[in-house]
Amino acid sequence: MDRGEVLRLYDAWADDVYRLAYSFLLNPADAQDAVQEVFLRLLQKNCTPMPGRERALLARITANYCKDCLRRARRRPDPAEQEPAAPDTTPGRLELRAALQALPPGYRAVVHLYYYAGYTPQEIAAALGLTRSGVYMRLTRARRLLGDFLKEGSP
Repeated sequence: MDRGEVLRLYDAWADDVYRLAYSFLLNPADAQDAVQEVFLRLLQKNCTPMPGRERALLARITANYCKDCLRRARRRPDPAEQEPAAPDTTPGRLELRAALQALPPGYRAVVHLYYYAGYTPQEIAAALGLTRSGVYMRLTRARRLLGDFLKEGSP
């Protein structure tokens, strides 16, 4: 893939790649690094996505890269503190954000792709290497965990 095509894809999909990476990594700096790495890999691998399937390819590369980062972090914990996100003072948003961050990374990614990015379960399954029923199960379990967490947090 030539540089111009990668730049076109970057302009069109960089925000979506960032949001997906952030849903996995929960750190703005790491998510920005992931965006750079995803598009760099796309340029280095010299692969050409099928027309209309660019979004799915980028989601797949992003998910794989973020899983690798999480695996490396588990083996070698980082002593530096994570930078706190800018607080959202909207009522209920802080509780929801805390509940989403409490979810395991696999559930967080599926929730993000389904509710925020607008992917269908079939597209999520293809992007994350799951079955369609696996996506539905993760969504169900994530909703249950979120409901339990939000019920505990409410008075």
